Amino acid sequence: MKTASERERLRLDTRRRREGLSCETRARYSESIVESVVPWIARNNFRSVMLYLSMRCEVQTDTLLKRLLDSEKQVCAPAVESAALTLLPRRIQDPRTDLVRHRYGMLEPRAACPEFPTDRIQLIVVPGVAFDRNGYRLGYGGGFYDRFLVKCPHAVAVGLAYQTQLVPDTFPQPWDIPVQHIFTEAGRIDVSLTLHQ
Repeated sequence: MKTASERERLRLDTRRRREGLSCETRARYSESIVESVVPWIARNNFRSVMLYLSMRCEVQTDTLLKRLLDSEKQVCAPAVESAALTLLPRRIQDPRTDLVRHRYGMLEPRAACPEFPTDRIQLIVVPGVAFDRNGYRLGYGGGFYDRFLVKCPHAVAVGLAYQTQLVPDTFPQPWDIPVQHIFTEAGRIDVSLTLHQ
């Protein structure tokens, strides 16, 4: 399986580049990305957003979460259902009390947070290790987001990444679901032109 080995090598190489960025650089780039994403969300009148909660060296989303809540968006985040290999969106209203640490290391909504219906999610902000300019992403290998995106065919999916995570080809598989837009510290890449500035 040459493709599997290529994807794994790409995953390792891209993570190494991402982790090579200093904490200060990642924070500065994350701030630039948030400053680009927030007005775009407002212009396109998204009212309900599913947002990944960043961990380790990912583009940081804590400020984005606060900005979305301050602008009275309905925000949910995924709770990982490990046994079923699925993501369960739960509503977040107060990050100080609604979030707990998952055993994988990331924050997620408490079990007491209400489930958010998938058919009401308008925008899904997804993480990724690597992205290509066709919108395909390479994640951590669990397939959680690809399985979840299939359940939300009417939602717009966007990826957040540092420029160093952009690659010529992620060697997508038939089950991979592309995002329509990618935001980096350099701006927005439109994979789909169904939405305009």
